[in-house]
Amino acid sequence: MTQAHIKGLKERCKTLKVLYVEDDVVTQKYTYALLCDFFEHIDVVGDGQSAYDLFVDAKITIPSIPSSSPSRAPYDLIITDLKIPKIDGLSFIAKIRKICKETAIVITSAYSDSDYFLESIRLGINGYFLKPIDFDYFLETLQGIVDAIELRESNKTYTSQLKQTVELQQCVLSEQNYKDMLTKLPNKKSLEEHLSKLSSLDIPSFFLIHMDHFNHYMKLYGTEISYSIVQEFAHAFKKTAESMGYLPFQISSNDFVMLDVKSHLDSEKVYDDISCILNALNEYKISAGALPKKILVSVTLGVTFDQEGIFQKAYTALDFAKQIGKKFVVYTSHLDETASLNNDFYWQEVIADTLDNDDLVPFFQPIVDAQGVVLKYEALMRIKTKDEEGKDAYVSPSLFLDLSKRTRQYDRLSYKMIEKVLEKMFAHPKIMFSINLSERDILNKEIRNLLRLKLFEFQTLHGDINLMFEILESESGMNVEMIKHFLSDIRYENAPIAVDDFGTGYSNFAHLVNLSPTYFKIDGSLVAQIDTNEKVDQMVHAIISFGKVLHVKTIAEYVHNETIFKRLCEMGVDGFQGYFVGEPSMELSCH
Repeated sequence: MTQAHIKGLKERCKTLKVLYVEDDVVTQKYTYALLCDFFEHIDVVGDGQSAYDLFVDAKITIPSIPSSSPSRAPYDLIITDLKIPKIDGLSFIAKIRKICKETAIVITSAYSDSDYFLESIRLGINGYFLKPIDFDYFLETLQGIVDAIELRESNKTYTSQLKQTVELQQCVLSEQNYKDMLTKLPNKKSLEEHLSKLSSLDIPSFFLIHMDHFNHYMKLYGTEISYSIVQEFAHAFKKTAESMGYLPFQISSNDFVMLDVKSHLDSEKVYDDISCILNALNEYKISAGALPKKILVSVTLGVTFDQEGIFQKAYTALDFAKQIGKKFVVYTSHLDETASLNNDFYWQEVIADTLDNDDLVPFFQPIVDAQGVVLKYEALMRIKTKDEEGKDAYVSPSLFLDLSKRTRQYDRLSYKMIEKVLEKMFAHPKIMFSINLSERDILNKEIRNLLRLKLFEFQTLHGDINLMFEILESESGMNVEMIKHFLSDIRYENAPIAVDDFGTGYSNFAHLVNLSPTYFKIDGSLVAQIDTNEKVDQMVHAIISFGKVLHVKTIAEYVHNETIFKRLCEMGVDGFQGYFVGEPSMELSCH
């Protein structure tokens, strides 16, 4: 090797850190002097244990953690004798390889036993010096080791850069998946993912904002200018949404969504927010690209507060607003040609008056056996109002219950309903009553406290409790563990349970088996068709058979004529409910 090559090798070695292990003092001094001519960073120890401790300290040092002692850099090269105290050379190397496969290792030894060579090869040794060290061989071996170290570092750098490139590409792809490429607003996929994380008690304020006349812009000004209009509008939309505390989304070229989620609905704030949106965005002035003059962008809003079918309901409200020439419509379940924009707020006032005046009235519909004997009564909620002639009228919850769920009124209605049914149960302790419970009711702490207190009082006075729970499924299905925890909490673990609307709900059979219900209530939409639809007849028959296999009794709802009643009797239904066997009434019918 020429002097120029040696000089170049020394330059390459300067930055490398070496751990030298040798117990013989004379050999140690000679070899150290040789190494110092090449390396600037050398630690020297005389036994295997000390060498291992030094290596581990350097390997696990975390620079970001403050320390009173200076941090150690990891070693690039270990040069060790085989015959060293405390831990011999091969054992020391074996321990090192368990925690590090990368550090280069060279053995110095006065022995040329083939057993040592074979074992060292197995441990991944990079070189072998026989004592006394031959200088030319030392240079040749050292150059190969430095080449290997530099190649390893080059690979690490390349791998790190490649990882950064992949991560950057993933970020770009993620942005493409979850953001609109033109405006950079979160897109429909992002909105859907956000909505999927809502709990059953969350109430979304969902404002669908449609930028009117976008197709006209495309025809008049072309694609480039039209998209410039969208970009400028999107900027104003984002600024407006964030200033009002809403999350902004863009779900199509000219459809935008503002979303907020709360545990209750504030009617006054809803109107204020709609006004703010219209003031900020309707007739918004835009001057984009080569437009000859500023244009006024108009918007129309579709508003909903329902989680289920949220997009469909928002677009239904939007379409209706366009039909009747209004700037916004709030979705209700009765949107038609005579729908009122104030429908929700009207019923909100009715419910408020109902609660203030104690006008919530439970009706009781009998559930009978095949002989007409009353088995129990299902409690049904009604609101007392006045008809056009000023007479008392009782309104079904189909007109107001959905609305009440978007406000705090539902919880008060449900609590009052259960309270009144319990009063009836105390007045008729030998009669079985049935009440409907939703997931929201089960999670309501005040309702649980009421049931626990009243059921304990009833049991103390009358013994056995005659109360059945009809569980209303949520869209996510039947939460068996939640129901069991609820029954345990109210101290009524053996309560009879009926799965409501069975045959049209979301529960799978495994959950039902774990719940061990007392009854399946066959949904009325199926029962109503068994005399006209053979497939539905077979389905109902299968449900009844399934119940018998599980030892679960069945109750058929909507038994509205004699033909259906007789057919259900033939199938072996245990209980019957409907206008044919008994209408809902404030008073208990006598059978």
